[in-house]
Amino acid sequence: MLAHLKDSEIVIFFLYLTQLLYNGEAMSQSIEELLQILDEITLPLQDGRIQKVFQPVPLAITLEIRIKQETLYLHISGQPQVSRIHLIRKKHTNPSTPHQFCQLLRRHLTGARVSSIKQVGSDRIIRLEYKKDQVTGFLMFDLIGRGTNIYLLDYQDTVIGVLRPGRLSIKDSYQIPFGQPKLELYHHAPSTDDDTATKEHENLSYAFNRTLETRYEQIERKLTIDRIQQEHLSTNARCIKKAKRRLAALEGDLQKMAQYKNYQHYGELLKTSMHTIPNGSTQVTLKNYFSPEPSTITIALDPSQSIKVNLERYFKKHKKYRSSQRELVPRINTVKSELSVLEEERKGIFEGIYPAGRESAPIASKTTLAPLRRNQQQKSKLPYRHFVSFDGLTIGVGRNATENDILTFRKMKGRDLWVHAQGVSGSHVAVFVGERNTIPEQTLYDAANLALLYSGRKHSRQGDVAYTLRKYVKKVKSERPGTVTITQEKNLYIELDETRLKRLKSTEK
Repeated sequence: MLAHLKDSEIVIFFLYLTQLLYNGEAMSQSIEELLQILDEITLPLQDGRIQKVFQPVPLAITLEIRIKQETLYLHISGQPQVSRIHLIRKKHTNPSTPHQFCQLLRRHLTGARVSSIKQVGSDRIIRLEYKKDQVTGFLMFDLIGRGTNIYLLDYQDTVIGVLRPGRLSIKDSYQIPFGQPKLELYHHAPSTDDDTATKEHENLSYAFNRTLETRYEQIERKLTIDRIQQEHLSTNARCIKKAKRRLAALEGDLQKMAQYKNYQHYGELLKTSMHTIPNGSTQVTLKNYFSPEPSTITIALDPSQSIKVNLERYFKKHKKYRSSQRELVPRINTVKSELSVLEEERKGIFEGIYPAGRESAPIASKTTLAPLRRNQQQKSKLPYRHFVSFDGLTIGVGRNATENDILTFRKMKGRDLWVHAQGVSGSHVAVFVGERNTIPEQTLYDAANLALLYSGRKHSRQGDVAYTLRKYVKKVKSERPGTVTITQEKNLYIELDETRLKRLKSTEK
């Protein structure tokens, strides 16, 4: 079915098919499901104590809430594709370094009591009210389409924290999304007397919550499998494209060299008749001794050169032809074999069989086609320290002033992130973002730790780190290499994280 499509078209088709089958609205929680969830959790969670806050993945949080009889885990996913709220049986594992939003929630929510949890308006918006030390605050869960987000509000409904960049920012006054009723309009407040509420509380099994938990585990597992498959397909397509481009170049070089096949004969014929050919000739017609039948051949000449130089030029070009047969033909066969392997791998990827080590060592890279010469190996050595971040991005760190200058002004692009310890001398640190539009939080902390480690604050093990885009870093003329001025910078206070540094050093090249 897909055999007639190009590699890039297959990847695009696969991505489109995945989005068609698993679009955000189809997998996100519906209003009806949300109401059933609230039916089961509104009364039990009331006056529950928030013991812990988890953020296992960047776009989801889990609240550990202790109620009278048990501990519940309320999970809220802010991922647009699977936005939802429901109970889960156990908390997920947290990353070694908590996300900033998680740290903020812990400061405000740990030890707080849940006053209420209600639907706002008529859409998928939930307002959780909490009280801590006589101070009231709110968590707003906007679970609507692409605008899905989680906001932390103070008692005046001012945003003091946000899960991800969205329609509202810090210090904004919270507003219901366009088209929704005013904030004061709440729905879904179960009307039961105290005895009935207590009885229902004692007999809750959270059946619908458990059903949704199972369903979304399957959906997320499928999404993860699809994402991995798409990544492998994309990588495979890039490898095939590179291999085909390399093959076309090699075959083009081979075809170009083919015209020199008979040039040795031309050189030999010129050599035997060189004393009879007048200087300044543009061509000469000679008897062709290499033909099985009596014939003549016309050979072009460069009139500005002597006959000896002309015949040497023909011998040199024939030597190139022989070299191409000796070197290019095996390389072409190697690339063809690799293309065949990649085509088989692509078929396997559609069946869920993934090649090992593809990201780190693509088959079709130029370095696999022929061994590098000594001077090429020296050129390929990076003139700076090389690390790999938690999110797989390359981080470069200059060893000295010269390397700082090379790293910042020769290797980095305008969109790359530049990091440096604030107010002291130290290494320039570069985060190469590639095609990304944002810097992952863990990568930022990785780069900041490296900047602090390789700076004058190494022994104090703490301090401010400045970061900005490379395009805002300017070289200072008439100063030593590595001296710069920066604008549009932001500051981050950190303490060196030994676990993080150990991981980073294990990736150093």
